[in-house]
Amino acid sequence: MLYRGILALLVLAFTIITFVACDVTSEKALDESLEPVPNVTAIEGAENASVRVNNGTTSNFTVDIQNVEWNTLISNGEREAYCIAWKDPISRNDAIYEEVGVYSTEDDEKFADINRLFSIKNELMNNDPELTWREIQVAIWVLAPFQDFDMNMPVSELPEEVRSNGQANFDKEKVQFIVDAVLNRSSAKTVEGFDGSADFWSFKKKKTMCVIGTDKDTQSLITPCDETAFAYGGNHDADYAGIAGIPGLDGYANCFPESPFRAPARWGWTNGKLEEGEYEFPLYAGAGLCNLSKGQYSGDVKIDYNDGKASVTFTASDGTSFLETHLHVSNHPLPRLRNGRITLAPGQYASNDDVVSITETEVIYEVNGLDGDVYVIAHAVMSGYLSD
Repeated sequence: MLYRGILALLVLAFTIITFVACDVTSEKALDESLEPVPNVTAIEGAENASVRVNNGTTSNFTVDIQNVEWNTLISNGEREAYCIAWKDPISRNDAIYEEVGVYSTEDDEKFADINRLFSIKNELMNNDPELTWREIQVAIWVLAPFQDFDMNMPVSELPEEVRSNGQANFDKEKVQFIVDAVLNRSSAKTVEGFDGSADFWSFKKKKTMCVIGTDKDTQSLITPCDETAFAYGGNHDADYAGIAGIPGLDGYANCFPESPFRAPARWGWTNGKLEEGEYEFPLYAGAGLCNLSKGQYSGDVKIDYNDGKASVTFTASDGTSFLETHLHVSNHPLPRLRNGRITLAPGQYASNDDVVSITETEVIYEVNGLDGDVYVIAHAVMSGYLSD
């Protein structure tokens, strides 16, 4: 949370904020919970945001951020969010907070461990499909230096979102593994694609998190700063509501189906059916619910599909770069886990391991063993946009 008197005096890029926590049942007095926390950087264009807070399904919270001018770190729309401290209430059932600031944690040592956690979150969840947002949230509380958190405390003292029926509803061993991975402990060196070494971190693209600093009486939340993008194989037409990718009507683009798959935080297009041949589709970031009017052009995806092999090239637009890319190429429109269950989690796309070349602005995949018409979902996490 932040002190508005301080905000009024700031002309530089730093703001001091303090936090209260996420326990929706706590009656702890506000003056007992305020603790100073480190400087974070105010994001230009996001000083007067409107934020709607709800419970999440794949994260602790879903936040809908509006009234943000274009910037390189945060945009309007829905996204996942978590809390940092854990002892105090927050309204989350369609609660709206006006004129709040959003702040970057980049280069802030107090947030370094949390930023590192989100840098490997997708790898962790891809390697363990049973990992849930609850383990991620508890790991944040353990790693955050603002309020001590002991996941082995009596169940009755745990925040209500991580307990049910008199028991903790998160896996303590998984939480400990996450913490060990972030802190480079030797016990985390067994995960596929992550060896826990310093060399791993020296080459790993660090994710920057953003702090949503509500008001002085309300919990502040943390959310990824970067923006998600999907390849759009349509004809740039949209319906009256701005939605593009109506199956069968809009080129190759098929907007993810309605509930339970499509939600503001889980939007995107699967493109197909694609016969053998060459295709080029634009990448759009921030087009929540497939609404192109909200999207930002972010690059292109070229597909060369011949003789049972698809070469897929992601190219970032000028001024942007890739933090992550994910690829699904299959005869099925949507990705499926080994148990046959459909998933839209980009970290679980079947073709993610088929990368043959990678830089910050170009990523190339080669997918073999294909047959017949295919569908392509090309997802990227982007940063560094230029204004139109």
